[in-house]
Amino acid sequence: MRARHAGARAALLAVVALAFADSSVVVLALPALLHEFGTSITAVAWVVTAYNLVLAVAAGALFRFARRFPSRELFRIGLLLFLLSSIGCGASGDLGLLIAFRSLQGLGGALVLAGSLPLAAGLGASPGQGRRAWAQATIFGAAVGPALGGVLTQAFGWRAIFLVQAPVAALAFVAMFGLATAAGDESDAVPTMAPRRRIAAGAGLALVSAALVGLLFLAVVMLIDVWHLRPIAAAGVVSAVPVAALLTQVAVREVGRAGAAAGLVLLAGGLGAAGFLPALSTVWFAAILAIAGAGLGLVLPALTEVALGGATGSSSGALIVAIRHAGLVLGLVVLTPLFAADLSSAGDRAELRGVATVLDAPGSGGTKLQLAIDLVPALSHPPSDGVPRFAPLVASRHSAQISAIGHRLDSVVEATISRGFRRSFSGAALFALLAAPALWVAYARPARRRRERLAIALAVAAVAAFAGAEAARGAVSFGQRPRLLAPCLPHPSPAGAGAAQGELLKQLDKLACALHTTREKLIVRVAGSSIADRFASYLQGGIEAAAGLLKYVLGHIP
Repeated sequence: MRARHAGARAALLAVVALAFADSSVVVLALPALLHEFGTSITAVAWVVTAYNLVLAVAAGALFRFARRFPSRELFRIGLLLFLLSSIGCGASGDLGLLIAFRSLQGLGGALVLAGSLPLAAGLGASPGQGRRAWAQATIFGAAVGPALGGVLTQAFGWRAIFLVQAPVAALAFVAMFGLATAAGDESDAVPTMAPRRRIAAGAGLALVSAALVGLLFLAVVMLIDVWHLRPIAAAGVVSAVPVAALLTQVAVREVGRAGAAAGLVLLAGGLGAAGFLPALSTVWFAAILAIAGAGLGLVLPALTEVALGGATGSSSGALIVAIRHAGLVLGLVVLTPLFAADLSSAGDRAELRGVATVLDAPGSGGTKLQLAIDLVPALSHPPSDGVPRFAPLVASRHSAQISAIGHRLDSVVEATISRGFRRSFSGAALFALLAAPALWVAYARPARRRRERLAIALAVAAVAAFAGAEAARGAVSFGQRPRLLAPCLPHPSPAGAGAAQGELLKQLDKLACALHTTREKLIVRVAGSSIADRFASYLQGGIEAAAGLLKYVLGHIP
């Protein structure tokens, strides 16, 4: 019977981890889904959003009604629904059908997670030990989601992400069937902590979950769409998060206020450092993600334990699930518009820097001018599968000497777009920092001050090491906006320029000013006409490229 209980407990925790992993398991498969269904990024994003939204709403509803039903029945019904919807997701041939099955999967996940907490408490050596194992499974599952999805997508295709979940759910269903009531039925307990502390811990949980958007989504988008890593390679990088979280949980079994505060520092510092990389390197990025993952492994179990307050019933499990997924949705709602706006402006900067890179590179004037004009539309319209790669395009159209421009252009554009992630990563870090007051209230009893100061000091030192490396490598200059002269202001002539050269430059300045004025009038007259705006933008880009090239050439004439 003991071996049977151990097997049932392992299967239960595996399903709990899987249900939390589903929040982000599809992220690395989004490019494949985009290609499969030939739709927009916004539409495909609902494959992720639908699951999290339905799970949060359903778990919130279960908080009030879960105690009326046996936990094992909630768990079994949820498992069956989760199993069938996983198969439906894997067999979907239409995006709308996939989103519908993902919504059903979210409902099944809510039932599974709500019913699993009392079962885990009953199957553990003690209710407290089972409760902690349940919390650790939820953290590991959430952190491992992107890596798991990347490996399955690369090896077998995106459908494998869902089809693999079905046998795990079936195994748990069989393992839990027929267990004795004493081996894991409803075992709710009256919370032993003050409501004020539990509410504060819940608020902290929501804010930390909102910060996870940086680790589970922003990091993946940068690796796949900007740095052009394959899904399995990106999975290897982001696996630093669950590995660090797991090792931290093994090393630090009891986390007090000092450990939780250190975890917040590590999580916020890692997220902030992700936006200020010392180099565009996957090694640096994996190290920074490991720092954030270690913080996650410290702070999430501590806040979850206080928020539960010793309770192990289905309603308590539903409340924790609802809080965490509501925080995740909050992070998506707040950070996604910020990220979209910054990415748009980063695209504009990449366009300008790309043109400047082409003009400053060695090569014939005619070839560079044509190349600059050809690449401006490509920079303005990144393809749906990520930032465009210019080295293959340049190599196929121009000589070997000019192919070096393409490689330099790719480096410049990647650095510029990566810089566009800074405010989003900083926003995620701010969510983590905002959880500090809630953490302080949640842990009303003071810890030993020397121990607390040491833990926080070590966390600050780890974060400061990455900040120092960033400053030493000069990453602040990544994607710096090129210095462009205003078109209608007088510009000084280059040193040593003759009278004829100076007059030609003045005429070019007048041409640029007239073009700028005409474009502004055109935009005012044809407000809302994106075609006219695009045409004027391309025309201005071409003339400015030509003017810049002529100024460059004339400025270097002896």
